[in-house]
Amino acid sequence: MSLPFFKKLFSGNNASSDVTAETKREKQTDTDKQNEATESVRIKKPWIGVDLDGTLAHYNGWRGLQHIGKPIPLMLERIRQWQANGFTIKIMTARASVPGGVPPVEAWLKKYGLEGVEVTNMKDFDMVELWDDRAIQVIENTGKAVLRGNYIGMPRAPLLQQEAINETAEQGNL
Repeated sequence: MSLPFFKKLFSGNNASSDVTAETKREKQTDTDKQNEATESVRIKKPWIGVDLDGTLAHYNGWRGLQHIGKPIPLMLERIRQWQANGFTIKIMTARASVPGGVPPVEAWLKKYGLEGVEVTNMKDFDMVELWDDRAIQVIENTGKAVLRGNYIGMPRAPLLQQEAINETAEQGNL
């Protein structure tokens, strides 16, 4: 996705308006209820998720909640550039799933100039992209993995028997 796409997305021009229950008809058809549910999941405040360990911070195996590796300069610069362009960033980390996991991440972010960036372990309908060292991209609505001919682009989980590597998408050939 291009920078103009994200600028438009983050500009707020596509934000849906909240519709209160009082303005709804008392008797709705099933279709009306489905449409209302669809309205409630429209992107309102888009954000980009960035994994911590192995993506934003060096990771050489688990050493506990208090240990977070040094920042990866390219990702740190990328996040700063995104913020300068008005993008909302959230740190997506499993550390946020355990008690006491968030404060060390917040302290690390503050130390490296990213104070105030939200830390979470959950995605929602507003997340428009996720940067993660463990993710394998899948072509939307196909189930086909986007693979590259190196270790980084190959899943650790096995491909299906009926799935040939040449039937997956190589990067740049989507």
